[in-house]
Amino acid sequence: MRTKDVRVGQTYRCEVPFALPYRRYRPDTMGDSWCALSWLRETYFPLSVTDVGTEARTAQVLRMVSTIHVTVELTEDQVEALGLPPGRGYQVTGMLPDTEDEPVELPRVGTLTVPLRWLHLMDAPVSGGHHDASLRGFWPTGAPGGHR
Repeated sequence: MRTKDVRVGQTYRCEVPFALPYRRYRPDTMGDSWCALSWLRETYFPLSVTDVGTEARTAQVLRMVSTIHVTVELTEDQVEALGLPPGRGYQVTGMLPDTEDEPVELPRVGTLTVPLRWLHLMDAPVSGGHHDASLRGFWPTGAPGGHR
């Protein structure tokens, strides 16, 4: 889309191309999003725009995905009760099952920086060859929204 057509607060469909040429989509332009977007090549998903970078022709966006993985930070009381050394900050990571031992899907919101040219109106036809990544998504560990 063109810069003047993108509105903050609106929801668009993002179509990530198959190829991400380094010359065009450099990590210094895409930031931490470059890694996550490389895993989302040839997919499409809805996102909400939170800011538009007119000079770089990029948008800061929010993307919601569903995950069965959860990470919980332990409180100091929990650390003490478990007999762990204090002051280190501990986390428990795993899957949250229900009473029937089925995984519970939880929403996760992450931020990305995407080129404006990847944004499309939600009712526009999807480009050929793209796969739906609307709810289930991949956030690599360390990427925005990763395992949190």
